[in-house]
Amino acid sequence: MRKIATVLLVLLGFSAAAQEVYTSSGKAPGVKRKELDRRKKKKDSNFDLSRMIVGGTLGFGMGNNVIAFNVSPMVGYRVTDKLAAGIGFGYQYYKQKDALYLTDINGITSYYDFRADMISASVWARYLIFEKLFVHAEYEHNFFSFDDYRFDPGGSGSIETFKQRLDVPSVLLGVGYRQPIGSNSSVYMMGFYDVLQRDYSPYKGSIQPRIGFTIGF
Repeated sequence: MRKIATVLLVLLGFSAAAQEVYTSSGKAPGVKRKELDRRKKKKDSNFDLSRMIVGGTLGFGMGNNVIAFNVSPMVGYRVTDKLAAGIGFGYQYYKQKDALYLTDINGITSYYDFRADMISASVWARYLIFEKLFVHAEYEHNFFSFDDYRFDPGGSGSIETFKQRLDVPSVLLGVGYRQPIGSNSSVYMMGFYDVLQRDYSPYKGSIQPRIGFTIGF
């Protein structure tokens, strides 16, 4: 009986060894499955450069005593075919001639130009509802710097210039339409509204338009 048991154990061991050696990959099936899962997981976690998005807006305007300029680049990543998210930066300059005035103690009125700079940083997300229609959400923080004028606090009666600095948050929600202009690029038009409506918000009071372009989404 011991001999039979010994023979059976040897045969079982040989069979197991044969199964481990004579697979199509030369490895045990369990090892092969683990390697495939590891490779798939590694592939899924890799950063795909082709899903990167770049774009933004660029604007310049001149009017009656007004000059305005803005540039707002953005970068992002296409998380899915319909969802993208990223960050944005912006700079705006605005000047209006004779926008402010003060009357001194002698009754003489002087006019002064209004100049302002704004730097902004934002995070955004965009989702395609249909092929060309999308919704947009963005948190933007704006940092203002502008010239202001006042009477000399020392009581001399003269008027002096001083710099005002403010920072204002905005939460922008909007709907837009995109028009492809190539296999991987498009221009878009969007209307958005600042739901916070803080004082000094550059978007306060109405729906704001935006026209820009993207490559990759």
